[in-house]
Amino acid sequence: MDIKNVETFVKVAELESFTRASEALSYVQSTVTMQIKQLEKELGFPLFDRIGKKISLTDSGREFLDVAYELLHSVEKAESIGKNKKELHGTLRIGASESLLFTVIAEILPDFKEKFKNIEVKIITGHSVELVEQLKTNQLDMLYIAQPQISYSDLVCLYTRPEHFIFVCAPTHNAAKRKLTATELMEQTFIVTEQSGICYGTLHELALRFGKELDVSVEVDSVHIITELAKKGMGVAFLPDYSVKDYLKQGTLTEIEADIEKQGYLSHVLCHKNRWISPAIVGFVEMINAVRPGEMQ
Repeated sequence: MDIKNVETFVKVAELESFTRASEALSYVQSTVTMQIKQLEKELGFPLFDRIGKKISLTDSGREFLDVAYELLHSVEKAESIGKNKKELHGTLRIGASESLLFTVIAEILPDFKEKFKNIEVKIITGHSVELVEQLKTNQLDMLYIAQPQISYSDLVCLYTRPEHFIFVCAPTHNAAKRKLTATELMEQTFIVTEQSGICYGTLHELALRFGKELDVSVEVDSVHIITELAKKGMGVAFLPDYSVKDYLKQGTLTEIEADIEKQGYLSHVLCHKNRWISPAIVGFVEMINAVRPGEMQ
């Protein structure tokens, strides 16, 4: 079985397009079509249903996709034997929470690229549920997300760190001028993340605990935008402490003092249990642990 044909199949499956796959692989489209036909002939079953200009994996194609990823991982593992970090080639596909991307990954990425010069890094952000599904279907190699305690039978955790949320606002905001009771805090006007996220979910549960409904001025799916709006005095934000540490040091945001316990959660690095843990993945996790020490598995 020609591994190039397997690589092409995976790219077509991921992009759901022969045209986009040919562009991504720098092949002419006829080459992609020929490679898929060769693979289908060798396997003895069709990999794609072709309806007009749209394609989709057949049931057998979906089953073979998992095998194809395993084959490519095995080849990657074999090619890494005896090589140092700078000689390794390949792509590392990372799914990440936006807050962790801007505060942790952005910090370690230059050092990672210095040590793994020939590893292409692709970073995808999104909602945790969507990213976990992409990891399960081998569309990602590793995942760095913030969630409560989690357990997935088909995933393994490589790193865990306890995290905390804090309430912040502009130094000129009324909530910054004195210590608030829990009820007073829950009566503030908030700038919130999307309702499906862990920040909003935790904040909503807190409000219910104290018999309040959240007063929301702005809902936006970006921690960066929320911090900018909070700095302008548009409301109170409830965010991971690491995502606002620089603003707190600069004095452009202040942590609100309130008679309420800090809310905790966890950050994790996850991989598929059948995925070979490559030197690049190990290196990336070690760098995360160096800047934010946690528990490595």
